[in-house]
Amino acid sequence: MLTSLPIGIMLADMVYGFVLNIVQGLNLQQQAAPASDGGLAVTPDIAFNSLQIVANGGMVIIIGFGLIVLLQLNRTVLKRQILPIGIFRTLGLIAVLAFSVPSLWEWFNAALTLSAGGNILNTGNPRYLVSALCMPLIAFLCLVRLFGWYKLHTRQPEQNPTTELQK
Repeated sequence: MLTSLPIGIMLADMVYGFVLNIVQGLNLQQQAAPASDGGLAVTPDIAFNSLQIVANGGMVIIIGFGLIVLLQLNRTVLKRQILPIGIFRTLGLIAVLAFSVPSLWEWFNAALTLSAGGNILNTGNPRYLVSALCMPLIAFLCLVRLFGWYKLHTRQPEQNPTTELQK
């Protein structure tokens, strides 16, 4: 339960951010009312804002799917079971790693700056601080669970007596 907490926090944060993005887009559309002189009802701001919502939604779907796969992987490895990982689950886990591994580098640089006496933490927005703390935990968890899955996967043929009969 504790290992899946950063994943749940990040999923909730992504959904919350996406909802805020939609609400902001709707507010901009209400503020930019069409001109009464028969002009175009769609302004470039509304069109570009819609593109931003679509792009953000796509990111939430891709990274969210990867985080859900990581939750499944976490649960099955802890139960010492093998999760079948196909192409889509692999792509989801790659997306999670691409999303979270750079945070390991950033936290390493932040630790170096902190050791030199620099100010690294911005507590002005607690939501971003919590997300920044969760990202390296997700990267580390993903790497550890993939290693655990690999170990289970390589031990499986040795422990399964039916594979000996098939040879």
